[in-house]
Amino acid sequence: MTGRNRARGWLAAALLPLTSWLSGCGSANATGGTAALVGGPTLWLMLPEEQKQARRLGSTREAVAYIESFWRRRDPDPSTPGNEFARTFYERVEAADGLYTEGGTRGSMTDRGRALILLGPPPMLRYSQERVPTWELGRPGSPPAVQSRHLVMESWVYSVADLPPELTVLLEAEGPTPTEIVLVFAAEPRRTYLVQGEKYLEMAARAAVRR
Repeated sequence: MTGRNRARGWLAAALLPLTSWLSGCGSANATGGTAALVGGPTLWLMLPEEQKQARRLGSTREAVAYIESFWRRRDPDPSTPGNEFARTFYERVEAADGLYTEGGTRGSMTDRGRALILLGPPPMLRYSQERVPTWELGRPGSPPAVQSRHLVMESWVYSVADLPPELTVLLEAEGPTPTEIVLVFAAEPRRTYLVQGEKYLEMAARAAVRR
């Protein structure tokens, strides 16, 4: 496949979420269509202002222009065919869908899926247990009984030296640069959710935008 064909392939993949609602729906259903656009894994890359802009899209032409601009801002080298960032993104989405599906939620839309998409696979995993309080309902009219249970904590550890330079710059602007960043997830029986490291994911999304 030539570089030009690869570039078209990434654009077609990026536009795929749009075609399900833009085809034949017109601007009258733009609100519902925009929800579909920001309701997939691309949401994890969007800056707040981009989310607002996406919700204002009212036509197919506006949507196509938006998505082209969106990926162009994240192309690490516009002078070359294709977009390596877009390719990596879709590879990670596929991996997250295969690894982290929870019930009816696709893996790329879970907290761990978001982390994989934005930071890549963790070089190191740590597991621990934490005792957390729980409230058990007693008899009607009586106060709930406070008990505790152990919750498995899953930590994703990244060496700062291995992070993209653009993300390292943002970390340095925060103050003394740590040697590693850690994301901590709490593992419940039915879902696993982020409890520490939200700011690193927000930074990773900002760092992906070419200055």
